[in-house]
Amino acid sequence: MIREVVMPKLGQTMEEATVEAWRISEGDTVRKGDILLEINTDKAALEVECFYPGVVKKLLYAKGDTVPCNAVIAFIGEPADAVTGEMVERALAGAKALAAAKGAAAPAVIAPTPVPAPPVAQPAPISDFGFRISDFNQQSAISNQQSAPSRTFSSPRARRTASGKRIPLQLLRGSGPSGRIVEADVLAYAARLDGIRISPTALEIAYQRGVDLTRIKPSSPGGRIMKADVEAAPPPGGRRVAPTPMRRVVAQRMALSKATIPHFYLTLDVDMTALIELRRELAAGGLKVSFNDLIIRACALAFAANPDMNCAWADGALLYRHEVNVGLAVGIEGGLIVPVVRNCESKSLADIARDTEALIAKARNKRLTPDDYEGGCITVSNLGMFGVDSVLPIINPGEVAILGVGRIAKRPVVIDDGIAIRQLATLVLACDHRLVDGVIAAKFFQKLKSLLEAPKPLA
Repeated sequence: MIREVVMPKLGQTMEEATVEAWRISEGDTVRKGDILLEINTDKAALEVECFYPGVVKKLLYAKGDTVPCNAVIAFIGEPADAVTGEMVERALAGAKALAAAKGAAAPAVIAPTPVPAPPVAQPAPISDFGFRISDFNQQSAISNQQSAPSRTFSSPRARRTASGKRIPLQLLRGSGPSGRIVEADVLAYAARLDGIRISPTALEIAYQRGVDLTRIKPSSPGGRIMKADVEAAPPPGGRRVAPTPMRRVVAQRMALSKATIPHFYLTLDVDMTALIELRRELAAGGLKVSFNDLIIRACALAFAANPDMNCAWADGALLYRHEVNVGLAVGIEGGLIVPVVRNCESKSLADIARDTEALIAKARNKRLTPDDYEGGCITVSNLGMFGVDSVLPIINPGEVAILGVGRIAKRPVVIDDGIAIRQLATLVLACDHRLVDGVIAAKFFQKLKSLLEAPKPLA
């Protein structure tokens, strides 16, 4: 029996996803629980499991295709089953209907890509805050161009000499006008090679690949650089690795944040001595909590005391939230993701600890759904466990702020005109200046500091 595999709807706000990579091919045998493909939403990369065993009969979409949720993306059946053209057409028609219902263009089935017609110029859309969306896209393109290798400028004599001596021009630093490579630069590099024994084949391969022979240690007993030495040398400019799907999403969102959100930063040193003692007391009583759990709980109480801080932008207006959803930045293989502990205003410290433990496990196993990482009010980014003193974090788009937490360390402080050793941590609060001003943020931050320094209300 043929079974349909659909693009899953993993959260209430998820409407579509992009096929990042298929883990299986047509004709493969799959079991329940196998990973079929990776998909990208606008905030995370996720894996899609198989719900029934069988043979993969047909994949309807290719890498890069964006597909509406609940649209059929593949067929799985028994070895003797066959997928008919009518079944494929019906599946594609269903995808078009789903796309039309949400006002999006329907994706195409795997097929040769037609040459698109020249686009009609349209005015760039303007965001709620007055910047044009195209400005961000243009800036991203400029940044990408600037990061690409630049052209090497050289004189004709330098090029002829370099070609004759088989010296890669890209290795040279020009001494001519505006950094132009001249013949003297080529001859200077050639002089550095005079004392190095190089086989003709190694010299030619190094020239073709742009390898710097002066940095290669010969492996042959005679001290001569051979072909194998050059081939084993790292590529010039470093090793190029394609970003993981998650890293690409992180890059896009963080670039968007810095391009469109006016950040301002507040910094406080917080005495964590009492918090450390409270954590020990709780552990002795059977409740094990992390510092992140305590900070999340403190954020919830600080929002309750400063409701003007808990806001977001919504359709041209400020939306003041009643619930407090706190994100926790979690580093995982391939990137970073921020699962959200929801409704912290109504949860105890034990509830928060249980939720964070479950969310971190789901994040590291790539089992988060969009409902697990959307709707945050603030994110906690703690790098203290890596010995970082302080961090200037980037706001997660859609949130009002992000809290950077540094390490807890013993430092001398002045108390009652005397010097004391206390356990201090540096906290940095990055805020969206479109949503809150310095006074609102400072009051929130001061309340957070007081809760961490006198932490009994957190328990």
